[in-house]
Amino acid sequence: MTTVFFLFLTQLAFGLLLTLPLVPESAGTRYFKFCSAAAAFMTAAGLWLLVRRFGWSGSPGAPAGPRYSAVVGCIAVSLLLTILYNRARHFHWGPSLPALLYPALGASTLAVFLLATPERWLVAFSDLTSALLLGAAAAAMILGHWYLVVLDLPISALRRLTILLIAALVLRSAVVALALAGPFHAGLEDARLVANGLWSPDGVFVWMRLLFGIAGPISLLWFIWKTVEIRSTQSATGILYVELFLVLSGELLAKYLRVAAGLPL
Repeated sequence: MTTVFFLFLTQLAFGLLLTLPLVPESAGTRYFKFCSAAAAFMTAAGLWLLVRRFGWSGSPGAPAGPRYSAVVGCIAVSLLLTILYNRARHFHWGPSLPALLYPALGASTLAVFLLATPERWLVAFSDLTSALLLGAAAAAMILGHWYLVVLDLPISALRRLTILLIAALVLRSAVVALALAGPFHAGLEDARLVANGLWSPDGVFVWMRLLFGIAGPISLLWFIWKTVEIRSTQSATGILYVELFLVLSGELLAKYLRVAAGLPL
């Protein structure tokens, strides 16, 4: 389970950082400090779990195998840059912000590709779309609260993150569909067994992952968009709470299936 929570926490942090360039400065310094602090905390927690279990140089069963140390290094660099970005926001070091944020995103992206072997390219795309979906759902929910703090925050900010959430969910659904129906057929047979009334532990988790992480969030997109369109930010934020819960549940199940059963869903 160490690897499951490591992947979940670091990808959620990565995704949250990915959304920051899309949020206008009118959201205020506190928004950027809150998101970057949350990302730094989750990255540190994930890195601590990994190092506590496998050490700094790795041990049998460590993720990424011989590339484990490189993964740890990338995550550590991303953590350091995220902390510096947070401090730069606090002290208003404007010119240094892109020079800290984008290398942090680059280090996290490199870690994603190091965790996936070249022959399992779908795993890397699965992780990238997972991070984007997690970040979009979390950032949209957090930004919804900011309309209670920053009264003149334009609705275009939440609309932009809502569009990102829709795009992320479409991409995530496409990758999951490719994993299920493509050449990998990841989890398809297990899901078919459950659909036919037969028992399959992995199949149960595949169906839970699809219902909680894909079908549930998709069913709420229309309601989120309409409430944003009529500028009902409080209603949109309430629905985004449910959206975030479903996305978190689905992606945590996806991480479990990836580690325990080798299914990149």
